[in-house]
Amino acid sequence: MVKALLLTILAFQAYLATASDFPRVDADLKIYDDTVLAKNVAFSKVPVNPHDKNWVKLKLSHMVDVDQYMRGYSDTPFKHSYSKEETDYFQTLFGSRWSEMDSQNTNDVKKLLEIYSWFTVTSFGGEADRDAWLLVQHADHDPEFQKQVLTILDKLYITGETNPSNYAYLWDRVAASWSDTSQRKPQRYGTQGTCTGPGTWEPLPVEDPSNLDTRRRSVGLGPEAEYIALFKDLCH
Repeated sequence: MVKALLLTILAFQAYLATASDFPRVDADLKIYDDTVLAKNVAFSKVPVNPHDKNWVKLKLSHMVDVDQYMRGYSDTPFKHSYSKEETDYFQTLFGSRWSEMDSQNTNDVKKLLEIYSWFTVTSFGGEADRDAWLLVQHADHDPEFQKQVLTILDKLYITGETNPSNYAYLWDRVAASWSDTSQRKPQRYGTQGTCTGPGTWEPLPVEDPSNLDTRRRSVGLGPEAEYIALFKDLCH
């Protein structure tokens, strides 16, 4: 995997070397590529053993580390005040990296689920449960997989073998159907929405809105108004 990733990055860098119309974007993409490569090389030194739960926990943690770095880096055009042309150029090249990363993470989680039914709190701890959930949450390109995992969590959150909020977020993610909005249905816990302007985020439609906070409370989530306020600095 690391070798394949290295070849992909080298190919991108060869392309970027000729695409000098946006040099500072090229430089930012190189920083991203170099950082991801370093993270993957460091993890590759850990002996692979998917039947070792400690290795599985390290693997999930590593994937989330790279996932979160990637998603945070997507804000680079805003942080560096790119022009529209620079932003379009960045998003085109970064989008392919994003898709490749999500697909690889999804495939890796699927392989682990061939061995384990889930990364339960009792067997793996709360962090591994959260890490695996987050990777599934981001598998919008594979909605059927998200639905399959939702049926698993549906049986586990009642007993505390997965965090109830994980179940709630994934329930809403499946309902939101980001990969095909024609399949969208009302969400249940108000966790999915969109930025509608600077500092403004609005949830997608929810079922039975008058009882939303009651449902959120049942899975350990705070009031919807407080949740919406969290996006004040995230929507540009």
